[in-house]
Amino acid sequence: MKRNLSALKKALQFGISGAVGGFAGNLITEPFMQGLTGSESFFDSVFSTARWFGLVGGGIATAIMFGYYYYIKGKPQINQALKNGGLFGLIAGAISGAIAEGIYSGIGDGNNELLRVICWGIAGSLLGLGLAQRIPNLGALRGTGGGGVGGVLGGCLFILFAYNLSGTAGRLAGCAAIGFWIGIMLVVAETLFNKAWLVISYDTGANRTLTLGSEPITFGSDENLSIICIPNVSPLAMRFQLEAGQIVCENVDSGAVSYLRSGDQKRIGNCTITVGNSDLPAATSTQVPPSIISQKSPADSFTSGQLFLKLGSRVISLSAGTQLFTSDIPSLTAAASNGLVAIVTSRSRNELSLGLTNLCDRAWWATDIQGDIKMIEPESTLTLALGTKIEFGEIEGEIVGS
Repeated sequence: MKRNLSALKKALQFGISGAVGGFAGNLITEPFMQGLTGSESFFDSVFSTARWFGLVGGGIATAIMFGYYYYIKGKPQINQALKNGGLFGLIAGAISGAIAEGIYSGIGDGNNELLRVICWGIAGSLLGLGLAQRIPNLGALRGTGGGGVGGVLGGCLFILFAYNLSGTAGRLAGCAAIGFWIGIMLVVAETLFNKAWLVISYDTGANRTLTLGSEPITFGSDENLSIICIPNVSPLAMRFQLEAGQIVCENVDSGAVSYLRSGDQKRIGNCTITVGNSDLPAATSTQVPPSIISQKSPADSFTSGQLFLKLGSRVISLSAGTQLFTSDIPSLTAAASNGLVAIVTSRSRNELSLGLTNLCDRAWWATDIQGDIKMIEPESTLTLALGTKIEFGEIEGEIVGS
């Protein structure tokens, strides 16, 4: 639900930004449009259209980038929007406008409205492709497809406005409609066809949704190093990325790397980050075996000395029946009201092997001494072995011996 509401807000923000950009871009070109008589040569028509839609495209791209930066940072970033949207939007708009006019004038008879709509779709596709190079993990296919559909929808409205309004008013409204639908459809395409995403929930109640992909999504206090700026944390504190179908989270401060599943959460500064993955839904008790046990035999896992759980500077002795509470591991939340988050159990009658049962409301990640990573779901049990590292949310523990 949070993702859908956040995506809707993002789509509207991009759409409104695109509409303002299209309107402003066309407003700049209106003095040039007034001098056109309609009897220009083919090359003059192509040039004038390229100039016109170059400025319109530059306005749309700059405004959408402004909306993007405002969405993820919560404040205006005019210089960045101009830098990353203005020039490439101008070039992409000019090229797409020239191509569209060349097709329309070279093939059509000047009255083929269907062909005109197709040309707007081509222009929107190229503009969306250019925006995909600036918006992290939007992707060329989603950018091209979303921009193309937005161009077609906006082009239909452009024609409608052109027939029902005066020349200037029709063009202003039509370009605003094109910018609006390109902005909307970029987010729609991104949301419908992405495989993994992050929902960022701030303590203030605000939410943001970002697509995960090969380009890392970074969190930290330095705007030059981090896509999402979080006050009072390290300049670059955390990095999320999609690698080979797996969601990877790197805690830059500690160097710890974890692999996340849909529904897993991370806490940093004033926000909670929830992972979503359409290919790997959140596990349930029917999907996951009741326990995850080391492939080693109990004799291999057992050490004659006492086992301990090392949590930073604290060391907790582990034996059958040992209980761990939220006061011991503050990063965990107990599933029951008694505050119990884990309990040590005997995995065999002679107590040569101990297990740690997860009694909190989220999964842990355990890495054994050989580097194998396992997910420990709630109510599952991990066989304890020396050298095993367990990620309890933001706190990492290690099984050590006496």
